[in-house]
Amino acid sequence: MVDPRIPPPLKPGDTIGIVAPSGQLLDRQRFESGVKVIQDMGFKVRFPQSLWPGSGYLADSDANRAEEFNRTWADPEVGALLAVRGGYGCLRILDRIDLGQIRQMPKLFIGFSDITVLHTFLERETGLISLHGPVLTSLAGSGKPALERFHHCLLGNWRNTITWKKMEILRGGQMRRGILTGGNLSCIVSLLGTPFAPFWKGKIVFLEDTNEPLYRLDRMLTQLYYAGMFKDIAGLILGGFSMNSKQESLETIRHHETVWQRALEVTAQADIPVWGGFPTGHCSDNLTLPVGALTVMDSDTSALRFI
Repeated sequence: MVDPRIPPPLKPGDTIGIVAPSGQLLDRQRFESGVKVIQDMGFKVRFPQSLWPGSGYLADSDANRAEEFNRTWADPEVGALLAVRGGYGCLRILDRIDLGQIRQMPKLFIGFSDITVLHTFLERETGLISLHGPVLTSLAGSGKPALERFHHCLLGNWRNTITWKKMEILRGGQMRRGILTGGNLSCIVSLLGTPFAPFWKGKIVFLEDTNEPLYRLDRMLTQLYYAGMFKDIAGLILGGFSMNSKQESLETIRHHETVWQRALEVTAQADIPVWGGFPTGHCSDNLTLPVGALTVMDSDTSALRFI
């Protein structure tokens, strides 16, 4: 197994490079609001003046998106890379990522949704600890706990324990330890059968998704089950799975409970702890998680600790 590589933390005044490895920027106002959030935290922001000239669903061509990612990583003045948004596109550039410089020069890399593909790839190939957390365009809509956790992680304090009173212990059991991995369910399923498929043996896995009907969520969880992905994991954490932000509360509860029940079914033979309602993913309480970090899942205290 690749030894984890811990990126150096940021200091006030350091520069965060904004990259677009996935979808096209659709909302200029959310972009500008996100920039202000970063600046108010005391960091500088660097992004291209053209704001990515892509069309359709991609921010730019595959070659240009990969080149931007590699160039920004190589920039000695950039201390961290933050994705502007998710969408789709990371899968198309994995074979263009310069892994050599990432191994030689670890940096903080932050994002979620489609950025799951890059988190999974970097953790698998380099052991880099990256941050599954808000993208630039989701920062302004993030709640106070999410923004505080995001800021602390940028400053290197990602080891702070997370407890969440609204979380449910769907299946408890003894304390489990393992490398943390996971992210967006749809994106992870898209990696199956490719050279970039994740390794989950002995790991604590977290999953989330949005705007997916129940039958599709069931199908993806079932596919992971038949692919043997749940067989040897140490634990499973389920984040948000809401259809949309306007969904009624009762519908949201029923939607999540159905996902939780299917998750319990596909992990029944593994007899592992399963948590539901953890604040990660497409929600305002998207708490930043260190992908690739050694993690302790303590069901007795409902605490997630990082080592």
